[in-house]
Amino acid sequence: MQVRPAQIADADRAIGVVRRSIQELCELDHKGDSTTLSMWLSNKTADSMRRWIAAHTVLVAVEGERITGVAAVRADGQVFLNYVAPEARFQGASKRLIGAIEGWASSRGLEWLTLDSTATALRFYLSNGWTMTGPPQPGFGVTTRSPLRKPVTESISCKLSGMS
Repeated sequence: MQVRPAQIADADRAIGVVRRSIQELCELDHKGDSTTLSMWLSNKTADSMRRWIAAHTVLVAVEGERITGVAAVRADGQVFLNYVAPEARFQGASKRLIGAIEGWASSRGLEWLTLDSTATALRFYLSNGWTMTGPPQPGFGVTTRSPLRKPVTESISCKLSGMS
């Protein structure tokens, strides 16, 4: 598996991974509620992905030509996407993506990374050194989001060349 910066040409496939991940893997969060899913997915479009790729650091995990995960971070260190394809769950894509984001943040001298975790992903983040900064907050419909942060440390193993 390789992690690389997303390209505009990846937008359709990348957003497909994000949408399928939300629909199929985040049932603990949306509980099958169609209104919640509709709100959560409303900005998960190919056009949105193209804008995110142009404006932020968006990474993809790839196996051959297949995108297996997508993560994105703003310049201030706020991670706003980290999703894996359902068939790639528990195969290391999310860990590799977050590791690459940590390397990116380290290379820019950021002190902290922050994110709002789904209930589905909370255990993953807590087991990878993230800490809660407050109680869960209301999210889309029936979902909650847990605010987390992680200090950025020097990392040479996670850096990707060519990331901006």
